[in-house]
Amino acid sequence: MKKEKKLSQNEEKIDPKAAMEETAGGDGPEMVAVERAKLEEASKLFEEAQKQRDEYLDMARRVQAEFDNYRKRNVSLRAEAEDDGLRAAVKEILPTLDNLERALQAATEESPLKSGLEMTLRGLNDALARLGLEGLACKAGEPFDPERHNAVMSSDAEEGQQPGSVAEVLQRGYSLKGKVVRYAMVRVAQ
Repeated sequence: MKKEKKLSQNEEKIDPKAAMEETAGGDGPEMVAVERAKLEEASKLFEEAQKQRDEYLDMARRVQAEFDNYRKRNVSLRAEAEDDGLRAAVKEILPTLDNLERALQAATEESPLKSGLEMTLRGLNDALARLGLEGLACKAGEPFDPERHNAVMSSDAEEGQQPGSVAEVLQRGYSLKGKVVRYAMVRVAQ
């Protein structure tokens, strides 16, 4: 037995033949034009959506690249700030190093403090070397170099001295990680 489907009050029976006749009637070409216009409009909207998508993707790539550059710059700035802090700390310690060297030079051989001063100075030098502190090579007779020397005095060139050369080293200079922490104080021959 075949059961027929009951239609609700809002539903009506559609006759396929009648629907085809209605479409094939005088409204046919106009319906095609309307559908074509809707299709063109949808195509334009789709193209605009694709352009907007491409713009957003390009913008996202640029933002990602900018963020990567920011992160790299931040890492280098942090390392540079750490090095600057280390240089400032070492610069404050250098006068103590100078005083220990002067005390060691003033100590006599029979002084019981001499060995203690030597051990203290050696320990301080080792600790500073581990941090990257290096002494600037500077000796009398070499040409004056404003990149490494600070001329605090000048004198007439003595016999065997070239004008513009270092006549005497008054205080040793130091560098830390490639940058001068303290310039060597020198007297320059004229």
